[in-house]
Amino acid sequence: MKKNVFLSLAGILLMCGTLKAQVGMPIPNGSFEQWTSHQGYSVQVLFLNLPIYGEYSTPTGWDYLAYPVNESLSQYGMAININTTIPVVLATPETGDVPDGTKAVKLQSLMLSDIVDPTALSLAGDMLDSSFTQMVIPSILSTGAIKIDSLMPLMTGLMADTGDLLSLLPTLLTRDVNDFVSGGLPLDGFKPASLTGSYKYHSAVGGDNGAVVLLGTRYNTATQKRDIVGFGINLELTDTAAYTPFEVEYMPLSALLPGTPRLAPDTLIVAIVSSASNNMQQGSYLCVDNLQLWPAPDTCAAIGNLMVRSTTYDAFPEMQLMWDQNSQPDHWEVSICLPGTEPFTGTVFETTEPYFEIHTLEENGTLEPNTLYDIYVRSVCDEDIYGEWDSVHYRTFCAGVNGLTVNSDNLQVAADKIEGYSISWDNDSETTSWILTYGIYNEQMPDSWGTTVTVDTPYFALPPLQPNRTYSVLIQAHCGEDNTGRPAWKNFTTTSLTGIETANQDLANSVVIYPNPAHGQCVVTVSETAELKLFDLDGRLLQTLSSDGSPVLLQLPAAGIYILQATTPMGVTTRKIVNN
Repeated sequence: MKKNVFLSLAGILLMCGTLKAQVGMPIPNGSFEQWTSHQGYSVQVLFLNLPIYGEYSTPTGWDYLAYPVNESLSQYGMAININTTIPVVLATPETGDVPDGTKAVKLQSLMLSDIVDPTALSLAGDMLDSSFTQMVIPSILSTGAIKIDSLMPLMTGLMADTGDLLSLLPTLLTRDVNDFVSGGLPLDGFKPASLTGSYKYHSAVGGDNGAVVLLGTRYNTATQKRDIVGFGINLELTDTAAYTPFEVEYMPLSALLPGTPRLAPDTLIVAIVSSASNNMQQGSYLCVDNLQLWPAPDTCAAIGNLMVRSTTYDAFPEMQLMWDQNSQPDHWEVSICLPGTEPFTGTVFETTEPYFEIHTLEENGTLEPNTLYDIYVRSVCDEDIYGEWDSVHYRTFCAGVNGLTVNSDNLQVAADKIEGYSISWDNDSETTSWILTYGIYNEQMPDSWGTTVTVDTPYFALPPLQPNRTYSVLIQAHCGEDNTGRPAWKNFTTTSLTGIETANQDLANSVVIYPNPAHGQCVVTVSETAELKLFDLDGRLLQTLSSDGSPVLLQLPAAGIYILQATTPMGVTTRKIVNN
């Protein structure tokens, strides 16, 4: 694959760690001192025994790519059958300038025609599959046995211009790893963090590169398949004449796909690829030496700069816990406790991002209002590897205001304004005062909007208001200092002046409502002819009825409080109806 295609992934995977002081795990024949000789392969063509591959040697303990050939040909009237598996490997010991040992492995990319006897090619002519003579194949060594029929389609996808490894994950994660690579390096509880070594690379024409791939696997007892649980890849092994250090960092699958469980691998597959661009070049070669596997650290890095901050303006506070991440753990744990208690004595939450929304806990009642808590945060790097706890004090907001209601009993006219509107709300906490702001509705609601008062009871009688105008009220509980609760607000429209007069007891007594409180309907009796109008508390007209002095059945739309306005020859009066 083109190198720039993998910059985003490589930037994550190539972070250098300071792990060299820890005890690593040996890679089998990581300095390639031991080599194993193999006999060549041949095929029978008529009476000729033609070699496909002469004698060759490979590093002991490493598996290699093999290519199945099953061809039935007819040439010059003769039947030719080639049915074998060709080991596609061109590996030789490298001894010059090796920095960490007496040998290194040299892997060279080649065409299949490079290893087939010229006589066999001549007899086959143009009848062989063109890929047999034209396709450049990289040499691959692996700590697991490679199955080319399954692996090559995946390698083709990996080397295509697809963006990064993430595009292959959906395909890889649905497969049993043993379908394309079986075996590997048993870890026996060892938790890999990175692989180091030295390399040099020769690109035959330019623009080619080599690669080292790590594949963490774990047997799934439920599905009886071997799953991929982690990756590591370095695709930046480019042209260099001298041996150069390199590192491949192992990354759990959960770091690439948030929400995926972090699982420790029980087997690690290490693969060395001689050519890893989407334009493989015959004759490119990769030399690798002194492979060493390093473990994950025993602890996570501690977090830094733990703080609580408001993410919006003060009238509508939304508090967020934030911190600096000094490493890339699997997740963080947040423990919220009462002062004087240890972490985990309270509720513990998990987050995969370096922040936590506290206000959501307050909204759903997980935390008590106006209460001091100690909040602890730590990194979690693996199933049993943790960073140190850091803590911060935090006092929750006052309780929110519930049951906010606008009342409009016995409305009266006073100097072209309407008296009688009031506001009430529930007192369901130990709040001692409330901050109330009211005024004519303003869509922008700037800081200077409205009149603000402080009250010590859950009730406030509004001053005379202008008729037929929309007003807003906003209330917050106040718990002292700068601690206020989440606000509640309500809009309502005042009625018009028409027909509203100073209350008259005889007029009020002329209207009888039964039952009140009602249960979906009630009967209204007026002593004389009248026009009846039903309003909700926001001033919206819901119904208009006429009465000739006989009882009128009034259907109520829903549970709530309504205002009935009766216009009679004696004047206008209003009555409140409660519908349960």
